[in-house]
Amino acid sequence: MGIISIQSQVVTGHVGNSAAVFALQCRGHDVWPIPTVLLSHHPGHGGAQGGALPAELLTKLLDGMQAHNRFATCEAVISGYLGSAASVGIVADAVARAKAANPAAVYLCDPVLGDDGRAYVSHDVATAMHNLAAIAAILTPNAYELSFLSGRAIANRADALLAMRQLKPDGIVVLTSFEGDDTAPDTIDVLATDGGAAWRVAVPRFGQKFSGCGDVFAALFLSFWLETRQTGVALGRACAALHEVLSETARLGLDELALVPARHQMQSPRRYFTPEPTA
Repeated sequence: MGIISIQSQVVTGHVGNSAAVFALQCRGHDVWPIPTVLLSHHPGHGGAQGGALPAELLTKLLDGMQAHNRFATCEAVISGYLGSAASVGIVADAVARAKAANPAAVYLCDPVLGDDGRAYVSHDVATAMHNLAAIAAILTPNAYELSFLSGRAIANRADALLAMRQLKPDGIVVLTSFEGDDTAPDTIDVLATDGGAAWRVAVPRFGQKFSGCGDVFAALFLSFWLETRQTGVALGRACAALHEVLSETARLGLDELALVPARHQMQSPRRYFTPEPTA
């Protein structure tokens, strides 16, 4: 069984598909990457070259996969940064084809829209993201994205859980990073809701920003969820595996995620974060 990963890709570095694909492969999954945007490196480093791939080309890639009967063996679709409103339609098409061939296929939407109060995408992409959020079985927003998609201001854990349940009452929502009024010092809250149940993991906060950690977390969560079908368990294990990657990155002093040095830790994290049931 395979996983279709539709998101941005870079030639050097580890963000988008160039992070998620390797993380999933380390967890033993066959991954079929479809790049929505192809860049030389992360734009945050400056001087990035490349651009978005035409929607017509992406549709041809899906047509070729269908002709090769790949959708019948697709267990999941994951999407991240899309770059254009046309790419939103491509993702919806891929999900529809996967579910038509395999009704058990799962769609995880990582709605990459922005962070820290700043949008990464155009208004058209942000508006269209509501359509993908509606069809996703699993949604993995950060605090900025959760607030945008739910239309709610989020100041504390109760606000976050209310917004998560409103956004997807019967599905899974994982708030990948949250620092609210009631977050403990030097930690970040990672929250998950699944129907009426909810969990919280408090993870240590690093003193630096990491590009691509949301992409890796979404991939790891999907992997652990597919293996266990238990949201709380998948939350704790994904937090542990990502923490290993970030710890190794900080130890080595790298400006890109240390995915290759931390590959064994992603397979078998050396520590486990116990999810705490929360109201």
